[in-house]
Amino acid sequence: MFRQIFVIGLGRVQIIPGPFFVNFIRKGVIPMNCTTIKEGMECPFMSAKGCSYNGGICHQIVEQCQGCHRGTELSSGWYCTAYPEPALKWKNGNCNLASHVSAATSSAQAKINPLKASKRGSR
Repeated sequence: MFRQIFVIGLGRVQIIPGPFFVNFIRKGVIPMNCTTIKEGMECPFMSAKGCSYNGGICHQIVEQCQGCHRGTELSSGWYCTAYPEPALKWKNGNCNLASHVSAATSSAQAKINPLKASKRGSR
């Protein structure tokens, strides 16, 4: 399950379970919550001056994003929780973060060299 982490401090060893260690480290970190569109959600683009993303706002999801588990409905529409501008993720093909798109697997048989096949058959 989760690994335990041993922290040595003040002359003694403390055992801290895995998921609680993250909160232990982030104690002094101030979360930057969105103040524009996704109010209250933690956003990596927020800074003390406001949203640092291009344009200063997140963009709504596009048609290809319909059905993805990362979409969130807010008061002003549907937005992606993973990326501020979903249209750019779909520009060059499938979005790498899309949870509703599966990679196509090819089950076509590989070409067999007839010379090697005839040698294998004679064994």
